[in-house]
Amino acid sequence: MITTKIRSTRTRTPRTWAGRIRTGRPRAHTRHRQTPVRPSFVSNVGWGIAGNGGYALCQWLVLVVIARLGTPAMVGDYALGLAVGAPVVLLAGLSLRTVLVTDPNGEHPFRRYLRVRFASMGAALLVITAVVLLFHLPAAVVLLVGAAKAFDGVGDIYLGLLQRHHDQRSIAAAQLVNGGLTVALTAALLYGTSSIAWAAAGSAAASLITWLMCCAPFAGRFHNRPDPRAPRHTHRAAGGVPGLLWTALPLGLASGVSSLTVNVPRYGLQAHLGATALGVFAAAGYLVLTGNVFFSAVAQTLLPRLTELRANGTPEGFRGLLYQALLGVAVAGGLGVWGAGLFGTGLLRRLYGEEYADSSAHGGAVLAVLTLATVVGGACFVLDAGLSAARRFTGQLAVNAAVLGAAGLAALVLVPRYGALGAAWATAVAAVVHCALKWEVLRRAL
Repeated sequence: MITTKIRSTRTRTPRTWAGRIRTGRPRAHTRHRQTPVRPSFVSNVGWGIAGNGGYALCQWLVLVVIARLGTPAMVGDYALGLAVGAPVVLLAGLSLRTVLVTDPNGEHPFRRYLRVRFASMGAALLVITAVVLLFHLPAAVVLLVGAAKAFDGVGDIYLGLLQRHHDQRSIAAAQLVNGGLTVALTAALLYGTSSIAWAAAGSAAASLITWLMCCAPFAGRFHNRPDPRAPRHTHRAAGGVPGLLWTALPLGLASGVSSLTVNVPRYGLQAHLGATALGVFAAAGYLVLTGNVFFSAVAQTLLPRLTELRANGTPEGFRGLLYQALLGVAVAGGLGVWGAGLFGTGLLRRLYGEEYADSSAHGGAVLAVLTLATVVGGACFVLDAGLSAARRFTGQLAVNAAVLGAAGLAALVLVPRYGALGAAWATAVAAVVHCALKWEVLRRAL
């Protein structure tokens, strides 16, 4: 009887709630509660648009503040700082965020990505300093804008960890904080000092605060959470830091070359017509950032989804999602080009002032052409997401190098003859070449 009681007790124990937990067999509803719910694709796109849109709006407001409180030459100096700092920081960043998000097996731990990003941002600041000394650029403005981009670069790798876990809401919150602080500090310091250098210092301070107070804390809850795609290993087989650098180098070079391509027309304007012409071109260029906001949000949300489809061996779903995104870009872009052609000149006049919409500056035509270039660039965003999900990094570098050559040739021919309008057409030519080549590379990869 005693033996029978013991046996019956042991067989009844796993039926209790505590027994099920101890034996590792939770009930179905308990297992459901412990599994994090992934946000929907539409929800993530919405948060992506909110974050990117708010950040782009704030970047544009910074330009409006400088235009209203300063002069076109100040706008040109600030745009020059962006044109110098952005390509260097992107090149040094090695697109580690994309590599992190598309890492199919979790080969590298997050701390490795973070160490490499810290080192690369320090190297970027050294390169920017060398460029300033070599070409005798406005030192304070260019260095401070470069520092702001470097701080954003460190925060960006934390946002990559959030993106890998489909947490677009936290990414949007960090972007909105960064943009709001940048506008507030830039406006306050420019109003109080009438110095564009102090305004650039406000931008750098905003980026530093966002990194320390938002990006790092938001991503902290994911530091020790295992990725469901990653097998259990010690990360030694991935080759350590050299292995990570070898994987990221082609994509990092491609991103740096792409940013350099975008800024080639600006370099031509600065060399031939000076800071004032560059300021007019930059003012029109910032208005089309609205399109980039939408396209970037779609691409960021597509990237982890496409990576999973590719890893799961579902090419039909991969292609279908890409084609749907490209169709959406075409429809939205067509509406944007139509609106820029009708309302561009009046919009420039109301936002910036008469000198930005003057017929001699061709402000309305510049805005329309840049909008067309942005639409074609939106298709490139989607194609880039497809190539990155397929881990075709080397092909992107070759394409971007060819596009850089096309942009340089177009700027060399068009900018001296047509000024800001020529710079806009050079941007459009580079975008068309970029889209055509990326399409061909992705077609072959699939």
